[in-house]
Order: sequence, then structure tokens, then C-alpha cells
Amino acid sequence: MGALIVVTSSAINTDLGWLVVVCFSALTGWLIHWRMAATMLVLTAAILTHFHYCESIQREGEAWITRQAPQRIEARLMEDAKGENGRWHATAKIHRPGAHSVKVRWLGAGDPPPAGTELISYGVFKAMEPERNPGLPDRIAMMRAEGIIGTFHASEMREQRWIGPISKKKAALKTSFRQSIVAGIDTESTAAKVIRAVVMGEKSPDSLGLIRAFFESGTLHAFSVSGLHVTMVGGMLWVLLSLFKCPRRWAIPVIVFSMFGYVWLTGNAPAALRAAWMSAVFLGAFMLRRRPDLLNSLGAVLLFAMLWNPGIIRLPGVQLSYGVVAAIGLGTALARRCFDWIAEKEELLPNSEMSGLQTKWLRFREYLANSLAVSLAASVGSTPLAIFHFGVVTPVSVFATAFLVFQVFILLAIALISALTYPVWPAGSAFLNHKNAIVADACVWTASTFSKIPGAWASTRSPNQDTLLIHDLDYGAEAACFTTRKGNSVMIDAGGKFSLQGTVGTSLNQLGMRPDSIIFTHADAGHTAPSQLVREMFPIRQVVMGMPHAKNSVAEDWENADPNIRLIKPSRGSILELGNGIRAEVLLSPHDQALGSLADDRCLVFMIHWKDWKLLWLGDAGRLSEQALLEGGMNLKADLIVAGLHQSDFSLTKSLIDAVAPQAIIIPRLAGSKMDSLRLEQVERLRSPSLHIIDRQQTGGLTITVEEDRLIIRGFLDQSVMELRHETRANNLR
Repeated sequence: MGALIVVTSSAINTDLGWLVVVCFSALTGWLIHWRMAATMLVLTAAILTHFHYCESIQREGEAWITRQAPQRIEARLMEDAKGENGRWHATAKIHRPGAHSVKVRWLGAGDPPPAGTELISYGVFKAMEPERNPGLPDRIAMMRAEGIIGTFHASEMREQRWIGPISKKKAALKTSFRQSIVAGIDTESTAAKVIRAVVMGEKSPDSLGLIRAFFESGTLHAFSVSGLHVTMVGGMLWVLLSLFKCPRRWAIPVIVFSMFGYVWLTGNAPAALRAAWMSAVFLGAFMLRRRPDLLNSLGAVLLFAMLWNPGIIRLPGVQLSYGVVAAIGLGTALARRCFDWIAEKEELLPNSEMSGLQTKWLRFREYLANSLAVSLAASVGSTPLAIFHFGVVTPVSVFATAFLVFQVFILLAIALISALTYPVWPAGSAFLNHKNAIVADACVWTASTFSKIPGAWASTRSPNQDTLLIHDLDYGAEAACFTTRKGNSVMIDAGGKFSLQGTVGTSLNQLGMRPDSIIFTHADAGHTAPSQLVREMFPIRQVVMGMPHAKNSVAEDWENADPNIRLIKPSRGSILELGNGIRAEVLLSPHDQALGSLADDRCLVFMIHWKDWKLLWLGDAGRLSEQALLEGGMNLKADLIVAGLHQSDFSLTKSLIDAVAPQAIIIPRLAGSKMDSLRLEQVERLRSPSLHIIDRQQTGGLTITVEEDRLIIRGFLDQSVMELRHETRANNLR
């Protein structure tokens, strides 16, 4: 059914594209000239034909991969592999005799190999899997835009590698460049992460927390290699060659070659490639003694890019890249009028009478006015796309970009000089990198300062009603977030370090949920995360510690993290305010008693009171905790149970179910342990006409809202909707 939907959608898009082309060409011929209309019709027809051809190959490849059994595969990596902790992924091309080559996402183990590596391995093909949680980018659409048909999971023990001498030298050059720009400084420091992100576009999982300041100040494009960086490289070389009186006909090829070299060193990002090709076309006009035009260069590059791979236009980064440049070309002159007052000259003071200091001051003001004009045009042009793709508006970016661009220019210049110095003078390179670390810290300070200005940014996707989002994560990790329509949010567990970086953080940002409080139910690695990472990603001001103090533990980290963060150690009967009148009543706390030696036996259990509804949050509590609840003499009646997975024990005993009498129980995906089959049997025994089992294996992430007299539970993966009503509960109790 999924494949049928994709085919139908593609057909509809293609037919609509042809209709738009014909109508727009006819309009152009009527308003302008028939020759222009004919040219436009031919070019767009070629693009649409190529698009249809690529789509047919993509569909054939996707159908082929579903028929493949485990087998031995030979492939070649098309990009440098990325990953950590012994796991990596990269795009690889598989040659099929008698058929078109296909691209897959190769998942391997060991040290990440460079581009050009030949791989031979046994493994299993898998079709592309959709995202399981709301707020995440459509991974299938992005992979399809790159021509990827699925994934190949290579065997860890049966993989062979071989790399040719040319590819090996290329990899060594990239490695040397990567090392040289941070040589002599702590590679795990914030400065090193910023330098690598700005110079190479490298975003390690540990650097994701830094994105928050750049995201909220609207300067995220400065945190990755984009057209801005390529243009800077060209500008630096232009100034340098001008100082040496290099003729233009020699300078331009050197500049173009250097820009493409920089793009290659940094991974051939689409936005950077666009800038390099645009610069080549733009500067080529000088060599041909033609008048250069920014929009003509943009149009030519976009045309050839679409002819080469029509699918790239679906990528948000590509749309933003071309859209922002078009906005700069169309709107800078108009935006300049808003800042003319900054560069106004004294009417009665001619240039010949100005002092050196006055001349420099005027040039600075002209530079500032031009920078603000370009920034305003880019901001206006990118805002619609930013709202559509990311649900965020950043008016402060007009000023933040103007200030940050200067700092990024300095950082990039020092890094490139350091890279050239490193092979012949490592100590000099280390000295430059230490100075560059100061610039990197200044970039973070600038982005952070602008992001904290009132009204600096706003989310267009914040929930318009009180919402509880429960993520569906792997390996026993758990995370949820409750957000009120007034905007305040509370996290319930953080999903562990890797889930927080890879899923939870992105999801919450995209959905406009910015938690300032967090509740840790217990000290399990799949529920907690390092305090520094959490504080970098979210403006945390309050932490509910559902875990006892222990030396070198997460609890101790939070106690030593920030004196301005309020730490709450709840006990039985404590009330935790979630916002807008919704509260959580603590029923069991590890600060009152220790039930067992495992972390899962020391869970914080609470009841969420949401209008007239009650949600019992069990977390990973097992039989010991459930027995303590039953013996506590409390009213456990609830409409919904949110359960977890105890490490080695059962939960949801019959005694507890009878005491709670819920209408539904939410259970997580199984953890892949020996107890899975027993837990499945238990779940099946619980099913009945009066008790609904909501399995996140089927539903994916869940969104819970209260609408009038209904509690509505929506599954993201299967698009299911379940409604609970009080009348149903009353009937069940009778």
C-alpha cells in the first residue's frame, strides 16, 4: 500500500507539473515573446522528463530491494562515512549487472571509511523506514531526493575493505585538514566543535546543544558550510591576489579552483556546491568581458542542477539556499533604503577634506549599511521557507547575521591559514588555533546574546492546546513532554544521551516545545542525559530529581551544574505543577524508600490530574513498586496507564490493573530481550473489550490532548485515533 501511495503521488505531481509548465509558457508567450515561451517550455519539459525517468528508476530500485534475501554485496562509498562508537553510515553505490546502479545507505561497523572505499560484505537489505515520532524531518523524502532506495546492514564480522591510492591520498588530505584546524586545542571543547562546524560543516552529536543559540538567533547557516563560506573563501583570495597585482585572467581561475577545492574538502554540501558553481558562472563573465548578473548566474546553476538531479529541489536546504540568494538579488537594493541613514555623509564636507579617521568611519558605516541590507533581504526571503520547514520566525537574524558574518570571516580566515601552516610549522598552527578558539567562543556568545533578546524568535508550531507528547524510542529509552497552550513545557525523562541528540531534541524544536523543566523518573541511562547537554539544548530552570544522590551520578551532576536551577526532591504526596492547572501527584518516590537494588525499582510514580482525567505514570516500575502502591492505601483509579519496561521484572500485575481500572494502557516497544515473548503473552491476556492496549510498536509516538469531554490519543506512525470518554469508564465500573 505504501508503494502504491508513492507511485500515485509521483504521478499526480508529474501531471500537475506539466499543466503548470504549459500554462506558464502560454502566459509568457502572450505577455513577453513567443521565443522566450518556447525556450522555457523546452527546458522545463526536459527537466520534467528527466524527473519522470529518475522516478521510474527509483521505484524499480525500491521494488528490487524488497525482493532481496541476505547476500554478498560489492559497493563503493560515494561519501565519507560518519558515525561514532564503532557504528557508521554512508551512501554507497551498488552495481547491478544488466540493470541500473542503485544507491543505498550502508550501515557498517568499525572505523568510518572515506569516500572511494570499495566494500564487500554479507548483509541484509531493508526498505526505508518512516519516522516514528512527530516533528522529525521526513527521512524517506530526503533519501529519495538523493536517489537512495533503502539501507544495507552489513555484517560486522564479514566485511572487507579496499581503497585505491588516489582515494587514499584524498582521504589523508581531508584528515590532515580536519586535524590542522583544531591542532593544539582540546578537540572536545566548545571552541573546537564550533571551528569544525563553521569550517567543515561537521556536526557531531556532542555539538547539537550548540545549535540552540544559532537556531534561535536565525544564524544557523553560519554554523555549517554554506554559500556564505564559499563566497568568503573567494573574497579572501581576491583580496590576496589583488595585493600581489595578479592579472584578472589569472586570478579568476585560481579563485574558482580554490572554491571548488574548499567545497570538496568540506564534503560537497549542496549549498556550497551551488555557491561554487554560481561564482564560477559569475566570475566567468569577467573573463568573457560580459556584464555579470547575480540572478542570471543563479538561474543558470539552478537549471543545470535540476537537469542533473531534479529531486534535489525537494531538500529544504537546497530550497533555502536558492531562495535566499534570489531574495538577495531582488531585494538588497530596496532594503538598502532602510539603512541609508547609517552611511549618510556630511553635506558640506567633501571627500577630499575628510581626515583618515573620518574616511575609515564612513567606510565602516557603508559596510554596516550594506551588510544590514543584505541581511534584511535574506531574512525576508528565507522567512516563508523557514516557517514552512522549521516553524520558526527569527526577526533578530537581520542584526545577528550582520555581526556574526564578520566573526565567521575572521574564524574561517585563521583556520585556512592554520591549515596551510600545519604541514611546515605545527607549533605556529597550534598558536593560530588558540587565537581562533577565542573567536569561536565569541561567535557562540554573539549568537547566544541575540537569541536572548525578547522577541528574538518565535515558533509558529507551538501547540494551540494542552498537549502531552510521548516519544517512541529504541533500547528501552523513554522521553515525553507536556506543553500547555500558554507555551510552558515540562519534559518527563530525556531519552538518554543518544535519543536526546538524535530524536527528542529535534522533535521538540520542530514542534515548538521548549521545556524549561524536567522530571527524571529514575537513574536509568535510557531516561537521563548529561546535565551539560540538556542545558545546552533547553533553557532548563527546574529539575525534579526522581533519583537518589549517588557519587559520580547524574543526580550529582545536576546538583553541581548551576546554582540558578531549582532542584526538587519530591516525596509521597508532593504536587508538581505542569502548567495551566494541570498537576502531577507523587504516589511513590525513591526519596522515601528503596524497594530494590535496581534503578527500575526506585522509580518516581505519579498521577497526572488533567481536568477531569487521571493518567497513572508508572515508568519502568516493576512488581515491587506496584505492591508498594497497593499497600499505600491511596486511590489509584485512573483513566489511562503509561507503562514502561522493567529491566528484569514484570509490571502491570492483575492486582494493580484491578485497582486502577483503566480504560487504556500505553505500552512501549519491547527491548529485544529474553522476556519479550513472556511480555507479549501478558499483554494479550490484558486485552479485553473494556481495556484497550496501545502498543507503541504499532503507533509510534503518541500525542494526547483533552477536547471537551474526551481524552484523544493519536498515533503518529499508523495515524490511529482513540477517544476515551467518561461514560465508557462509568459503564466499565458498573
